[in-house]
Amino acid sequence: MNNKNRLLIFWDEQIVGTLERHQKGKVVFQYSQGWLDNAGRPISFSLPCSEKQYPPAVSTAFFENLLPENNARTILAFNHRFDKKDTFAFLENFGADCAGALSILPDGDNIDFTPGQYECINTELIETLDKIMADPGKFTLFPEMKKARLSIAGAQDKLPIYFEGNDFYLPLTSGSATTHILKPANAGFPDIQRNETFCMDLAQKIGLPVPESRLIKIGAHELFVINRYDRKKTEKKVIRIHQEDFCQAMGLPADRKYQESGGPGFLQCRRIVDEFLFKQGTDVRTNFARIMTFNYLIGNHDAHAKNFSILHGNDPTFAPFYDLLSTQVYPLDNKFAMAIGKTYRLERVKEHSLKEFAQDINIRPQKLISLMDEIRQAVNKVYLPLITEHEKKYGASKIYNDLIKVITGNLERINKICDTQEDKFST
Repeated sequence: MNNKNRLLIFWDEQIVGTLERHQKGKVVFQYSQGWLDNAGRPISFSLPCSEKQYPPAVSTAFFENLLPENNARTILAFNHRFDKKDTFAFLENFGADCAGALSILPDGDNIDFTPGQYECINTELIETLDKIMADPGKFTLFPEMKKARLSIAGAQDKLPIYFEGNDFYLPLTSGSATTHILKPANAGFPDIQRNETFCMDLAQKIGLPVPESRLIKIGAHELFVINRYDRKKTEKKVIRIHQEDFCQAMGLPADRKYQESGGPGFLQCRRIVDEFLFKQGTDVRTNFARIMTFNYLIGNHDAHAKNFSILHGNDPTFAPFYDLLSTQVYPLDNKFAMAIGKTYRLERVKEHSLKEFAQDINIRPQKLISLMDEIRQAVNKVYLPLITEHEKKYGASKIYNDLIKVITGNLERINKICDTQEDKFST
């Protein structure tokens, strides 16, 4: 019998469990007995396999982290006539293709897992982007793409799509997964699409693990397009790979992604690593040092716990880095989302901050300085040639001058800190 207050959760076309509607739009999760008997893989470290029904707080925390935030969430809820705090309604409408391997579908739907069924949206996409350009305060991409029954987390306007050649597609069936995420220009943050393209290219140039990404033109519009690392494309289908971000792994709701709001810092993230990623723990800790340094240099102050993720396989692994861009080029209150030691302000990072950070991620201070030195030298070597390369490829833009100013200034700051520490260790 169909149940309008229940959603079915699928992983590899198998029912993992159910979501029941709770009060005020919250949800209650329970694994199915068949999943426990045959697969026995947890969907989250915060939701280990168990026959019990999980309470609404921890259930809702995991699943609401799959949803868009801020303006996109408000508009989607308004357009579909439900409360923006109604996690159940969001998943009911947009849960068919989420981050990771899960598909969340209404009980009783005629579920079609046929792979490879997509519809080209080039014309609709251009029309929507034209509307956004004409009235950016009124329209955002995700809510305007009426056929997008998908979900992607985060505050930035973005859309999960299937991308082939130079064409954009949306899935027609639950078995047809998306392969890329696109992000349009944003009038409030000039050339943010070029900003992110450059910062991701810079990360790749210096050897940080990041997905492939690029800047693409469609009509009169530039889009940042990135490969989904939680998807694997084969000849027959697109395979979903399960993942969760660090807020989900800790059972924290999305509104606690910032450390100053009670969210995780590097210490809490390292404890998750030690508990669940212990087979590659040393590598993850060194990558935390590298990405902290890289974010410092590009002025990315919005690297919160939802920007770090874990891939679930036979052995859990640390996911590639994503959402790398300079927030410092914009007139924001640029405080770090995760403190370096106890310091949230870039200009206040000093010797004691690095010592505390080294303790937080459990590496020797000497090793931290060595890793920071590696990243600062690599960035210093390639960032100006890469700016020139981007200007030749995409044309001149003020954002490139702003990025040069930010990175040059931050290199000067970090050089003084690291050189002082190196002198101490050499004496």
